[in-house]
Amino acid sequence: LTKYCELRNISIVKHYREDYSAKNFDRPEFQKLLQFIKANRKEVDLLLFTRWDRFSRNTEESYKMIRVLRKYGVKVDSVEQSLDLEQPDSKIMLAIYLTVPEVENDKNSIRTTEGMRKAKKEGYWVGCAPYGYSNCKTPEGKPTLKPNEKASLVKEAFKQMAQGIFSANEIRKKLQKKGLTLAKQAFLNMLRNPVYCGKIYIKEWKKEDAETVDGVHPALITEETFKRVQDIFSGKKKRD
Repeated sequence: LTKYCELRNISIVKHYREDYSAKNFDRPEFQKLLQFIKANRKEVDLLLFTRWDRFSRNTEESYKMIRVLRKYGVKVDSVEQSLDLEQPDSKIMLAIYLTVPEVENDKNSIRTTEGMRKAKKEGYWVGCAPYGYSNCKTPEGKPTLKPNEKASLVKEAFKQMAQGIFSANEIRKKLQKKGLTLAKQAFLNMLRNPVYCGKIYIKEWKKEDAETVDGVHPALITEETFKRVQDIFSGKKKRD
């Protein structure tokens, strides 16, 4: 970028670098860039980047941002895919440059989702470990979970909740004294998560219904205990 500017006698007013995804314009550095342009309207007339997929991978948002920058008197252009947007024919190439990366993003997203769903259906845990577990690998290198030092607090929480004597928040406050660090809603979410009885819940997707499968990770509580807690939440089982 610097060499490109030197060869074309373009004065560099400001240089921004960021590692965030180009899927949208909420990126921290881009927002700083935009604020600088707004505050220095007469100093900036060009926003330069390497490729259009570095500007954005969202076609609709790209067109909106180009119009916003144009209002501030700023043109946008790419070093490797240079376009004169004042020329009508350039809009055809712009559409291609913006759409191809977005299509690739969509394809990658679908492949990732399909891969994660396949792993979940086989009982493997993908994503961050829930409270009381740590991420680990099976001997075959598949992602799963193992209990950690907080597992005993999870067991006690379910045990007390299944007794139906105290409310969930009362139990949470008591366990805080023993080291529990969950907020009220996070604690409720934990008590509703079937992962603790060895199950993995898979959300519905496209034409596939939601389902719950057996996980390969060790359970912290029995299915009976988990069901009793859910019955208490739903009102099917009254607290004693």
